[in-house]
Amino acid sequence: MKRYSRVFLMMFLLLFSISIFAKATITVSVWSWNVDRYKKLIAEFNKYYPDIEVKLVVNEPEVNSFLTARASAKQVLPDVIAESWEPLSYPVSQGWVYPLDEFFKDDPYIKYVPNSVRNAFKYNGKTYALGERLHFECIVLNLDLLKKLNLQVPKYEEWTVDLFKNYARRATTREYSGINQLWEFDTFMAAVLSDHTTFWSFDPEKWEFDLVKGGWIPAIKLQKELKSIPGLVSDYMINQEARNKGELDDYQKKFGKDADAFRESKVLMGFEATYDWSWLRTVPWNFDYYPLPYDQKIGQKFPVHVNYTFVTSTTKYPKEAFLFARFLTYDPRGVVARLKLFESEGEEKGRLIDWFIPATMHPDVINYFEKMKIPNGIKYMLKNLDKTVRVDMWKVVPGWVEVIWDIIFPVNEKIRAGATQPEAVAAETQEKANKVIKESWTIFQKKLAEAEKKFPQIRKQIEGK
Repeated sequence: MKRYSRVFLMMFLLLFSISIFAKATITVSVWSWNVDRYKKLIAEFNKYYPDIEVKLVVNEPEVNSFLTARASAKQVLPDVIAESWEPLSYPVSQGWVYPLDEFFKDDPYIKYVPNSVRNAFKYNGKTYALGERLHFECIVLNLDLLKKLNLQVPKYEEWTVDLFKNYARRATTREYSGINQLWEFDTFMAAVLSDHTTFWSFDPEKWEFDLVKGGWIPAIKLQKELKSIPGLVSDYMINQEARNKGELDDYQKKFGKDADAFRESKVLMGFEATYDWSWLRTVPWNFDYYPLPYDQKIGQKFPVHVNYTFVTSTTKYPKEAFLFARFLTYDPRGVVARLKLFESEGEEKGRLIDWFIPATMHPDVINYFEKMKIPNGIKYMLKNLDKTVRVDMWKVVPGWVEVIWDIIFPVNEKIRAGATQPEAVAAETQEKANKVIKESWTIFQKKLAEAEKKFPQIRKQIEGK
């Protein structure tokens, strides 16, 4: 009898030891072009969390359709979606996303994430995703041409609308132009020229458009003012109809028949974003990124896009999945490791081939970012991340695409063509837009309520309670 007791005890201890030292295995979906990079990041993660095994899954062709296909086929969802820039409202409404707020208690790193990023993906006060990387809408300033025009290099904090307009005018000569293009300049400036609205003059606090009192009208007026100065916007001199007839348009007459004025250093500024780095880094002149110009009465506001990471509601290991999501997004150890991975891909002509803007202001991240071979203006904006304003509202606002393209955009086109004035159509357009937004929000809220109701049941089944 004692012999059987000893055998039983040994088996129990063996099983107990296996349960203690067994690794939690989580799956992380990534884009195909990022697999090798993530393998290296996982190795860094395991230096701190050796008991968490991370396996990769490729989420082609895009995140939301990938999740839909998995759910329809009754396949297990990955534990972590590493990178997405698609509407988060969709997977949230399907009940596929795990709210993360329970993990923030006593978190030493969360306080370094600014509110504009930390609150970017909240519904009903719950955090459904973490900011993974940022992109700024910017002005690219040609430093070589600036010197040639005998203009001083402006300080970032003094880059006002008045100074911006002054430089654009002074750079517009028979040989040069002030800026390359202004496509959607007014829509982004609507987030800068107001103390309460963002992209397309949306008020995220009231969850409605404010075309009447927000930044929409001031931004349109600024754009029209710039466009009214002959030759200031280089690309607006292009006339494809004339070219099709074999005639030279104003752009060709000024810059040359086969000219690329911006690349050839004949345009002082470019309205571009940090996601344009892959081609901007190839221009043969010195440049810097500047924030969009600000109104002194309002103060600096940096329009920012926030890509995100989230944990799925069906994960067997929510804590472990969160730890990897945190390592990827705002844990300074993981963020610095990621920056080093990008940096290791090399440089060309003194510029890094690739890099990303972190979603945290942790001192370790700021200090490392400061040493990287990237434009100083981006470093300035990261150090002032608390001044950012979200502009990628399609990621969180249900019905956004329909409202913009079916209601507001056609009106904007009439204004740009001079067929009407913004003051004459603002109230009516705002009313139509908000009607659709409220209807879409009502539908979403019902789906969200159902998802929130099912969440505890899903967790009980997964956790075996």
